[in-house]
Amino acid sequence: MKNNQVLHKFVGDQLSQWPLACENYRALKGVMTREVETGGLTVKLQFNPARIISSAAKLDKAAIASRRCFLCRENRPVEQSMLKFEGRKGKKYHILVNPYPIFPDHLVIAAVRHTDQSIWHRYIDMLDLARKYDDFTFFYNGPKSGASAPDHHHFQAAPKDLIPLRNDIDSNPDTLRYLASVQDAKLYHYDKFTTGVFVIRSETAKSAAKLFYRLLDCAQINEGETEPQFNLFTYHTGNEFRSIVVFRSRHRSHHYFSEGPDHLTMSPGCADMGGVFIVPVAEEYDKLTPELLSEMIAEVSIDKATEEKIIWRLTRTQPLLQVGIMSGKEIEFEILSDGAGARKAVLREGKIEYDGALYDELYFEAQTLSTQFAQPSFIIHKVTIGVNFHWERQEDQKFAGALKIIVDKDKLTAVNIVGVEDYLLSVISSEMSASATEEFLKAHAVISRSWVMAQIEAARKEHVAHAPEGISDVPSLVSHLDSILYAERTEADSMVHEYVKWYDKEDHRLFDVCADDHCQRYQGLTRAVGQRVRKVIDATWGQALHYEGQLCDARFSKCCGGRMEKFSSCWNDNDYAYLQPLADTPDHNPSAHCFCDTQDKDILGQVLNNYDQETVDFYRWTVEYAREDAGTLIERRSGIGIGRLMALEPLQRGPSGRLTKLAIIGEKQKIVVGKELEIRRTLSETHLKSSAFEVAYLDAEGHETGSDSDWTVLRLQGAGWGHGVGLCQIGAAVMASKGYDYRQILSHYYPGTTLSI
Repeated sequence: MKNNQVLHKFVGDQLSQWPLACENYRALKGVMTREVETGGLTVKLQFNPARIISSAAKLDKAAIASRRCFLCRENRPVEQSMLKFEGRKGKKYHILVNPYPIFPDHLVIAAVRHTDQSIWHRYIDMLDLARKYDDFTFFYNGPKSGASAPDHHHFQAAPKDLIPLRNDIDSNPDTLRYLASVQDAKLYHYDKFTTGVFVIRSETAKSAAKLFYRLLDCAQINEGETEPQFNLFTYHTGNEFRSIVVFRSRHRSHHYFSEGPDHLTMSPGCADMGGVFIVPVAEEYDKLTPELLSEMIAEVSIDKATEEKIIWRLTRTQPLLQVGIMSGKEIEFEILSDGAGARKAVLREGKIEYDGALYDELYFEAQTLSTQFAQPSFIIHKVTIGVNFHWERQEDQKFAGALKIIVDKDKLTAVNIVGVEDYLLSVISSEMSASATEEFLKAHAVISRSWVMAQIEAARKEHVAHAPEGISDVPSLVSHLDSILYAERTEADSMVHEYVKWYDKEDHRLFDVCADDHCQRYQGLTRAVGQRVRKVIDATWGQALHYEGQLCDARFSKCCGGRMEKFSSCWNDNDYAYLQPLADTPDHNPSAHCFCDTQDKDILGQVLNNYDQETVDFYRWTVEYAREDAGTLIERRSGIGIGRLMALEPLQRGPSGRLTKLAIIGEKQKIVVGKELEIRRTLSETHLKSSAFEVAYLDAEGHETGSDSDWTVLRLQGAGWGHGVGLCQIGAAVMASKGYDYRQILSHYYPGTTLSI
């Protein structure tokens, strides 16, 4: 016996054995119906008083908790039998006859296990049901979109020709507007009836599922919910799966709650949104006009602006970039889609040894669900983060996108090829707390996007301009050294060693940016990426800062210390009009209180991850070294034997007070160090918070004295954390807490810029 025949026979057997169901199905044959037109679709009104149980059901948490679940096996009537169906990954269902039918052969497919109504990981089971029983249309009511049992997962089914919406879509393909595709699956918008109706057509269940979840990912999910509000119809016809998704804005319209003449005891679910409107009260059936019906449909449907946003999310794109993750003689990684576990690539004879063979390059394409934001596709083990900082450590990291492993001189380098917006998910969650205020996060999303796009644009322009035949000497990933100016000269009778160094991303010749603080802190999807981060990236998608038509090199630091610094103090001698050394105060008033001067733990917690809070002084700070320790540190960090430390002599400062050139005077030799970061590196085991410091010398009693005395302690009294150029993260967080929106924050730190896509 064919599958469809088995199902029809099952219904017949149930009605012969179950008096309640038999009576209600007999009554269904005599219900009054009439047709009306709404939104260009001819729909059916059905007067069905038996459905008052569902239409008027209380669905609040207390009401649900107080009743026995009628879909659980132990609570079903003894007369109700079932057919078994097993879905993917062992999920089990019971096929049941609905005792309160809307349609002939009206079925309920209930999960055997009592679990909440949710489509995640179950849509594929719905497709399998549709293929097995292609005489039926299967449908799903979201937990707040018509489901009378939101606490127990279930589908429903009806004979295939009884859903007006399905019939119109199948017979009028010109009503469908193409939007997007994933492999063989295509997504369309249906231009009749109501807003928010989308159609998926696919030859394979796998492609249909990818496209379906991509569509859901582009819709709004209300606070505290796990999926958007929607109704879903799925069926199999010919060699094709088809699904109809109708997005919703609410469960019931105001008519349900009205005590006036426009009251309607109607709770639209799949049947209704498919074109069969159930009216359980006679007088309401009589008074229901096309206009009143259209009003109710419009209220429970999404509005035009929301629909357009879904379509925009579906059709927008993001540029790709290449991120250098780590270098080493060997790289251990794991491709999540194949389940093969950890693998290893090893440098061997100038090539990559992998799985018993030698390669010039390895490339593993991303194998993830096609969603608005990507999901993890691979793991790299033992990635070093915070290189040379106090939080330096190794960890295993997950990444979205593709993995490429290349030979870089005498090392292997792992490169992540990922969309810019997916990249930002990690940057925003790594550079600050994902729970920070939305306006602060929006501002940071814009500047992080601006910076990386500016670097990509500059690097590719440079590549086109020079077009070298080959790269013979590429710096390793961990060096991060862009330019070294080194000179030796004689001053009087002493040798002076001058190091003026700056660190930027231009050393990355085989990829666009690196993953550490040297560029932007990027740790894939290792850190928790909250909905708030996804929300702000979505809200600012593609937005970047421009100045006079050019992308802005939008730098940022933890704390400017009260005044921003100019670009040339930290990197090459270029300066930008939008990176000005202004006071971090309202309207840049030098006498006003600085935004970044705060001890508010809630605000600091927005900016700083746990390992950043291992230190607590940011706006102002003090560091002290014993004289001998300071000299030893400088010799170790510089590699030059200066002898006994005599003094630190500031030679050049930027507008914020940050030293850009510092003389270190020893008994044997003198060193001149610059720029800002190199000074910080030379005077610390990791990185001094800032080069904006004053030098003091203390005697054995702790009193300040001169450098020419027999001092014992070197004191550095400083301001800020980081280079101070561009946005001050702590200052921006304070601004957001005071009610500034992200556009105002960006204008404060990058004056004269415009925000554009």
